[in-house]
Amino acid sequence: MVENSSGVYSMQFNFLRRSRQNLLQIGRKIVLVGVILTVVSVSAGASSIAHRDIFVGASARAVGMGSAFTAGPSANNGFLWNPSSLGFMDGAEVNMSGMPVSGSASSSEQAFSVAANPNTLGITDRNFGNLSFATWLDGWGSNVTESTQIVLFGYGLAFGQNASAGANLRYYQNNTPIRTNFLWSVDLGMQFAYPLEKWGDTLRVGLNFSELSNGIREDGVLLESIPLAARFGTTYELGKDTLFSADFAVRGENDINWGERLRFHVGAERWLINGHFGVRVGYTTLTAYDTFWSGELARGFSFRNSTGQLDYAYVTGSELEQEVHWISATLHWGRSDTKPAATVIPPEVVKTEEAPEAPILMPAVLTPAVAPEITAVELQLSAHTISPNNDGVADHTTFRFGLQETGDSQQVASRTLKWQLNIRDEYTESIWEKSGTGVPAAGIVWDGIANTGSLVPDGNYEVQLHLLDAQGKPHLKDSEKLAVDLIPTTLELFGNTPTTVGVKTWDMSPIAHWKLELFDTANTLVEQLEGEGSPPAEIAFSKVQTQPTATYTCKLHVQDIAGNQSTQQAELQLGADTQPTAGQTTPTAKLTLMVGSFAQPSNAEMMAENLGWMYPDEKVQIYTAVVDARTLHRVTIGEFSARSEATDLKQHIQETQGIEPILITLQ
Repeated sequence: MVENSSGVYSMQFNFLRRSRQNLLQIGRKIVLVGVILTVVSVSAGASSIAHRDIFVGASARAVGMGSAFTAGPSANNGFLWNPSSLGFMDGAEVNMSGMPVSGSASSSEQAFSVAANPNTLGITDRNFGNLSFATWLDGWGSNVTESTQIVLFGYGLAFGQNASAGANLRYYQNNTPIRTNFLWSVDLGMQFAYPLEKWGDTLRVGLNFSELSNGIREDGVLLESIPLAARFGTTYELGKDTLFSADFAVRGENDINWGERLRFHVGAERWLINGHFGVRVGYTTLTAYDTFWSGELARGFSFRNSTGQLDYAYVTGSELEQEVHWISATLHWGRSDTKPAATVIPPEVVKTEEAPEAPILMPAVLTPAVAPEITAVELQLSAHTISPNNDGVADHTTFRFGLQETGDSQQVASRTLKWQLNIRDEYTESIWEKSGTGVPAAGIVWDGIANTGSLVPDGNYEVQLHLLDAQGKPHLKDSEKLAVDLIPTTLELFGNTPTTVGVKTWDMSPIAHWKLELFDTANTLVEQLEGEGSPPAEIAFSKVQTQPTATYTCKLHVQDIAGNQSTQQAELQLGADTQPTAGQTTPTAKLTLMVGSFAQPSNAEMMAENLGWMYPDEKVQIYTAVVDARTLHRVTIGEFSARSEATDLKQHIQETQGIEPILITLQ
């Protein structure tokens, strides 16, 4: 839900237009990649799809590193080695690979893949993970007798910045003159990243199980079993230009010895010329003693810029019929890669002989750059739960930085520290970001408004503090939990015994204070009880124990730590000589769904008319609110006594309108 001057129709139109533009962009990039690889004949003399234990996937970059890519980067078809790398992917990419050398058409090979985040396609604003599609085939010429094709549908999801999981649904088909065999299987993978902030490096660990299936069958009879392949890999990123990786892979073929089942992959990569030219080398072999030094040697190089990458790999070895040449072309967009820092050339100092050299005057205070790995900083929040409803209570929280250095180092850090604050929701999506230099003396105030200008929904959030190094790379230093709660406590008040009442409460935030008042029929206060924290499940009245049976009005007032206030009222029969009756419960706090907030009343009226037509049984209202001296016209729908009652309507509006309503107190 966005507070702006456009209506729901314009929001839907912008969404469709953005999605159409992104799809057209994808189409143009696919055509361009296809042209790159079709200008040469695509054939080879050795089939890598038939040697999947050696090559694993179709990517010249990975093959050039000896196919040691289980914990490798998310780009360049990394999900063929480990689907969990999709979770770390940023933006979208299209990749085509082939073998541009002359050879036998029966082993012609080509691979195509596309991977994207739904955010990049304009489908959603939330992080629901990344999707991929890939196909890899050989023997596709017109005069072949056998061909093989593999199709994969992949999904990956990151859990924070250091862990991800993913899966591929794999379809395998082999065509021969005798029959066509096909198989469905599943790949499962995980990947973990461990930032080594002291050195600015990163260690990654990956695990992948591929081709989980029950084999190729015909009429329930097993024709061919596909052994399970398990891969464990690790990658060490030395800065941002150097990569070392190693994998161990084992296939579940119990009829051969371990030396022929266990394969070792190792590779290294180095980027030069500000990250535009890369060279790599790799080696893969079985671990049997007599074959360890007669494996496959790979080498390759790459050219890349901000929009694409061209990779080449050359592999020779005793397990292949002949040498293998791979070339891959990749186009990507929507990424947030950090550009390499420009080289600053100091100006030439020209000496003059007209005057003697003056003594060099040093500044009184030197201000060295503060390295994030030696700066200990603590993130502090003035409030861990807020209710940004402009009622004057817990409407915002203030972020402050606590430096643990003392003396001069603290003074230097307070002036030169480069920082970045992020707030992430439960989907690990960044909803607010701010950066700066130096420690703000007054702190940074956040009032529940996202970068889009909309009020964030109720929920739990994580505030992350990053320090930036000299290259602008962020390093996570501290994080704190933050809750946004706009909903008052749901209360239930009922007679329990002749002299006590029962209380039930529901709230996502702890209750700070409660007060219970008892009035007689003349509305005279008979007794008042109050306390801190949540009210007890049973509250006893001392002044009705000796009174005859009478009707009383009980009012319970509570306030949670976010400042939300709620009142429940009930008519009860109390007295020493009677059994209690629940009477009539009258809640005084109602809830409603706010669907839109607009500066122009005509836009609010348009949305209200649309909601009234779609939901004729629900009450639709427009009311005004003043926020930061601006008058806003807010559209609400429905009336509810508890937040659970609004769940179905909220979900339906979100699915049909593309807007996430916010549950608020009815004005």
